[in-house]
Amino acid sequence: MKAELPAFDFLFQEQFTRLRTKEVFVGGVGIGGNNLIRLQSMTSVDTMDTELVVQQIIRMVDAGSELVRLTAQGVREAEHLAVIKTQLKDFGYNVPLIADIHYSPAAAEAAARIVEKVRINPGNYTDRNTGKTLFSNAEYDGALDRIREKMAPLVAICKDHGTAMRIGSNHGSLSERIVSRFGDTPMGMAYAALEFIQVCESLGYYDLVVSMKASNTRVMVHATRLMVDLMEKHGTIYPLHLGVTEAGEGEDGRIRSAAGIGTLLADGIGDTIRVSLTEEPENELIVAKTIRDVFSEPDPEERFFRPSTLPFNPVEYSRRETHETCGIGGTNPGVVLTLPDSDFPLMADGRLVGKKGKILSDFMGLPVEEGDTVALLRDVDSIKLPVKGKGELILMAVPFSMAVNKTRSAIMRLIDRQDKHPVILCYNDNEPDEELYAVRAAAQLGPLFIDGLADGVDLLHTSLPDEVLSRIAYGILQATRSRITSTEYISCPSCGRTKYNIQLAVKEIRSKTSHLAGLTIGIMGCIVNGPGEMADADYGYVGSGNGVITLFRGKEPVRKNIPEENAVQELINIIKEDGRWIDPQ
Repeated sequence: MKAELPAFDFLFQEQFTRLRTKEVFVGGVGIGGNNLIRLQSMTSVDTMDTELVVQQIIRMVDAGSELVRLTAQGVREAEHLAVIKTQLKDFGYNVPLIADIHYSPAAAEAAARIVEKVRINPGNYTDRNTGKTLFSNAEYDGALDRIREKMAPLVAICKDHGTAMRIGSNHGSLSERIVSRFGDTPMGMAYAALEFIQVCESLGYYDLVVSMKASNTRVMVHATRLMVDLMEKHGTIYPLHLGVTEAGEGEDGRIRSAAGIGTLLADGIGDTIRVSLTEEPENELIVAKTIRDVFSEPDPEERFFRPSTLPFNPVEYSRRETHETCGIGGTNPGVVLTLPDSDFPLMADGRLVGKKGKILSDFMGLPVEEGDTVALLRDVDSIKLPVKGKGELILMAVPFSMAVNKTRSAIMRLIDRQDKHPVILCYNDNEPDEELYAVRAAAQLGPLFIDGLADGVDLLHTSLPDEVLSRIAYGILQATRSRITSTEYISCPSCGRTKYNIQLAVKEIRSKTSHLAGLTIGIMGCIVNGPGEMADADYGYVGSGNGVITLFRGKEPVRKNIPEENAVQELINIIKEDGRWIDPQ
């Protein structure tokens, strides 16, 4: 699909620039405007446990967190934030605090008198559980009037106390009213946030930050781009907070976060970021710093190819049209290659001469006859395109350092020339740390797969083993929904609402279900957030009280209040009942 410029003009620039947003202060920390991208994280322990919370916040700040978010599920927890704030100051820490609010206007109003920012979810601040699927215009507008009445006291307190507000729209947590008009879609997420912006502005309040969160990287990217477009048309672009919610843990969580956040940072979008991992929160900061650093030093002289029309729809996934070459391109899923440069001598015209054998590590295998060639595309103008030949595809070199925009620009030029050769992204980065290599690779390559511009990946490294590179490559394809080769887990990082050991649960569920390729399992801390934020999951494991779990099939609860010690086996039983269980090899 092609759309005429200037729609989404901010995505296709001749020179990389960050999107200029309104500056908002959270305490003494400026967000948006000319400020650096800010890093933040969230506590994972009970908000009422002062000692544990303060210790955790100190570790987070020492690790680089410039803002800290805490759960305030009720008035009691909201008022306790004052105690936490005092103890932090006693230790010499003045980090701005953010209260995370669900459902309770009273909790939001109490917290807004204490902390520097409150976060509300539009879907949780509206009429709920009405059972309605159709709303007349009068009913639709009437609900908005009630939102304004409910919001007015909070806005007044925020204005009086200089408290900022984040309007956080989450996939799977939209109100029935919004879903009735837009569906549970990126467009619905964006419009839900926009009308809250308009409510706040009508009350003379403008200290706003906006976020579009989803565990699905495509949804998160599309919703945020739509939000930017809506705010641009509205007349004020508020600062944007980025994060892939419920990303999980380990390498999978890091890759998914890097791919989603990296896509938007490559667009120039993003003023604060949080990496959401089911681990200790200080671990999130290492990943967040790495992602931010990938996009921290653009070349001020570099110019990119600017198409006259958008070559793809930036808010709806579509794959670049290519011809199929030996199972690569066309409608085939993304592939993983191993192509050592030493085995393929470079010709003067930029091609690599193939040797008889197979050059793919993928299960398909690419047969290469003696003398067949592939184009090694380091500079799109160095090769006479289109390349012709039965076994040919384009290998696009992606060296580290703002490579996303360079590579996207080259692919834009191919599209402009109507060249339909499949593109394999060759990423070369000698970062010695395996974990950081995965993050950097995902931040650079993920955007190109999320936008449907690439057909495969070849990861290069001087010392990391091929099996590690292959695992990371498949992880990138999975995180961007380009190819599903393993079980997918959506797991929250835990917070004060969690009443069981979610980290142990994630490890146990992974150990017993990781062979079920194609299944998505949500492992959520609480019944408040869980059902909505695991909207894409086939099955759900959700905390519903102290040490008890409710199990879901899709969005439907099928086993309630199961003791934690029995819950994993009950989850497996449900999968077996559905005929989706496979015994591990």
